[in-house]
Amino acid sequence: MSRSLVTRSRLVIAASALAVTGALGGTALAAAADGAPDNVADPSRAAVSAPTADALPIDAHRFAVIDSGGAVVRSSAGVTSGLTAAQNVEVLFDRDIRSCAYTASIGGRANDVPPPGFITVSQRAGKANGVFVAMRNPDQSKAVLPFHLTVTC
Repeated sequence: MSRSLVTRSRLVIAASALAVTGALGGTALAAAADGAPDNVADPSRAAVSAPTADALPIDAHRFAVIDSGGAVVRSSAGVTSGLTAAQNVEVLFDRDIRSCAYTASIGGRANDVPPPGFITVSQRAGKANGVFVAMRNPDQSKAVLPFHLTVTC
């Protein structure tokens, strides 16, 4: 009786390991397929080709600190920003950043403390050098809060 219990336990552990491996592998495939037409909210992005390796140096880190009006406070060279018609923020860099990672956090201009909120980032549709930033207040209402954005290539 105890031998069959051990065998069943081993089968359950093996099945669990396969399920986790499959789930993580699916995540990697989804990340690798970014830019595919069925993985893109805006169909115009699907037609854009990936940048060449020589277009993005390995050490190409870019940043921007944006105020609550959508203007650049300080940044790496060549950064501009502005509010969109829907009161989100568009940040444009000096070169193609489609193959880079975007990280943003709500943060003050200097030594001020901004209000709490939520922030999301994505590639700016139709602009190979742009990042789209949307923010919300804790009550989920739209907001334009000061933030820090880092682009790592």
